[in-house]
Amino acid sequence: MSVRKILLVEPDPELLEMFVACLMRRFDAHVTCVPDAASCLDVELTNPHDLVISEFDLEDSNGLQLARDLRTLGHRPLILLTDDIDSDEAIEALRLGVSDLFRKPFDIEELLDAVDRLTCGYDLRRQHAAKYKRMRDLVRRVIRERRDLNRRVELVCRDLVGAHRRLVDRVLASEESHAKSSA
Repeated sequence: MSVRKILLVEPDPELLEMFVACLMRRFDAHVTCVPDAASCLDVELTNPHDLVISEFDLEDSNGLQLARDLRTLGHRPLILLTDDIDSDEAIEALRLGVSDLFRKPFDIEELLDAVDRLTCGYDLRRQHAAKYKRMRDLVRRVIRERRDLNRRVELVCRDLVGAHRRLVDRVLASEESHAKSSA
């Protein structure tokens, strides 16, 4: 697997430092850190990551709006970390495609396990999508080549039919001239 690219959206520098240390210790990861939703969207627009981990309550947005905005940029796993979330918000988060929700305080090992599971799944989906695209391109090329081959076979058949007609005409003409000369 390639180096995992993880985007952390966390305004608290102490939590950020702890998360980065844990992620770097457990994974071969490139971790990008931003403090707010606007920065997250700017980074994701130019340099998409394999996973986004974000605080639910951000200064300029919340996890639900961030999930909506990230969804417009493409599919990637999103983990939200929250102090408090009601059931309606949790349901909405899942509906928006949030991969996992962690209520603080949480076990960091559980978060790291979720990161591992989600990035592996995301990588697998990308590999399947790439394989599907290669297969689709191959099928298109085969169909295109088959059509081209059919056109060529049709031209050869037309040439053979034309040559056969000319041969028949020559044979008939030869037989007629031979019949006239014999008579």
